[in-house]
Amino acid sequence: MTESTAGGSHKLTLLEILKKSTEYLAARGVDQPRLAAELLAAQALECRRLELYLRFDRVPAEPEVARIRAGLTRLGSGEPVQYVLGTADFMREHLVIDRRVLIPRPETEQLVEKVLETTELGALSSPAIADVGTGSGCIALALARAWPTARIWAVDRSPEAIAVASDNIRRAGAVGVLPTVGDLLSSFQPDTFDVVIGNLPYIPSAECETLPRHVRDFEPRSALDGGADGLDLIRRLVEEARGVLCPGGWLFLEIGTGQGEAVRVILSGYEAVEIFQDYAGHERMVRARRGGKPA
Repeated sequence: MTESTAGGSHKLTLLEILKKSTEYLAARGVDQPRLAAELLAAQALECRRLELYLRFDRVPAEPEVARIRAGLTRLGSGEPVQYVLGTADFMREHLVIDRRVLIPRPETEQLVEKVLETTELGALSSPAIADVGTGSGCIALALARAWPTARIWAVDRSPEAIAVASDNIRRAGAVGVLPTVGDLLSSFQPDTFDVVIGNLPYIPSAECETLPRHVRDFEPRSALDGGADGLDLIRRLVEEARGVLCPGGWLFLEIGTGQGEAVRVILSGYEAVEIFQDYAGHERMVRARRGGKPA
């Protein structure tokens, strides 16, 4: 970046670039514009974000400036910073992502925490787990890190999503995670899994157009739209899980605000049904157990 002056052009220092970048993003309604500008600059300069503070007086090279400028254009259009950077963090996982998959959410981290807090599962030597709607593979990889001996099927109906998940699984060296293209649980045999986790679309169709721009215009609609009341795929998963869960196996779901009681009805016949709130106080996580004694 350069700035015109009376005597010609002045090449900007990193600090000046960050200031102008922040102003540009703020004027376009980008959330946390200074943080976004710093993340973009750190990637362009191939350094950690905190290292930028040691380089404020440096004048970035033209290729670095070009990368920052291109990223600013994308961010200014409303594209989420995770897609622009091509990466997202989830618990201890550093994931490669793009617009083929949803950006992992903090609420989904809480869903994983509920799985890990379930005492009966921690006692299993090699639990069999289905992560349905795996997207980037974030849930499967977080569980594989916590339970290295687990056997985890990372399932998604989208071949494009499975391609992203497969890349992340390979990068993590998670040999116990198997990426699988599939329509929910239809391809699995009865009594296969100790755990089924569903992170499925749950936004009612009519509400999809009212979502914030960075979600509505950039994240895959197929991973957001859950049908008329948002529960179409959740209904199917609950029913299919009755068969593929082992007796005493556990089902975990991420749901939308206000869907708790409807999901409780859908889960009729399951035992120990619990609905948990996220940190914002919204219904978000469900845990239930198939009846019968574990083998």
